[in-house]
Amino acid sequence: MSSAGTIAAAITSLRENRALLKKRKFKDLKTLLYETSEKTELEFKEVSAQELFRIKMEIRRKAKRAARIETAIYIVCTILTLSFFYWLFYL
Repeated sequence: MSSAGTIAAAITSLRENRALLKKRKFKDLKTLLYETSEKTELEFKEVSAQELFRIKMEIRRKAKRAARIETAIYIVCTILTLSFFYWLFYL
């Protein structure tokens, strides 16, 4: 019966944890969150129209390149899959 103390400790721990959970209320958490978090204003860099246009074009160029690479990968995978099925069924 050496495990009786271990079981009693586990039961006590569970009881204490349950009591702690019952004390926690949503309103308390909400007020705690609002009190500790301060509202901050975001400051963004001012960018000229030309620089903004350049950034947009760079993003669009990268998106087109990524789309082309993705399409190429799909085509290669389709060709490999079809050639595998051709080899499997006809050779």
